[in-house]
Amino acid sequence: MSPLRTLGRVTGWTCIAIGGIQLVGGVSGEPGMTGDATVDSHVRFMGPVFAGYGLGWLDAAAHPEPDLNRMRVLAGLMALGGVGRLVTRSALGRPHRFHDLLLAVELAAPVVVEMSARLERPARG
Repeated sequence: MSPLRTLGRVTGWTCIAIGGIQLVGGVSGEPGMTGDATVDSHVRFMGPVFAGYGLGWLDAAAHPEPDLNRMRVLAGLMALGGVGRLVTRSALGRPHRFHDLLLAVELAAPVVVEMSARLERPARG
């Protein structure tokens, strides 16, 4: 399987799993997350949205030649989420340390897509 297909499938299934955990667990589904009914409602709403984002990754990776442009857009969206986390740090301070890992993954997503695409190019040549 190509590096891009593997990346798309792993990312897609991971996002679907995280979205399911958010839907079922609400604020208790993530380390360090606390909140009232409003925050819990928001987390449970965003869970299926994140699962849908995961479906986008799976769809982009579904064919023998993955859709690199769509994967770039999806990775860019993930990086924008990381930028949102940086805004929170600037405005409110550092969240739970688990979010450091999430931030690193989100900001690295475009780089990982491009590296996977470069690994795949020699196989196509």
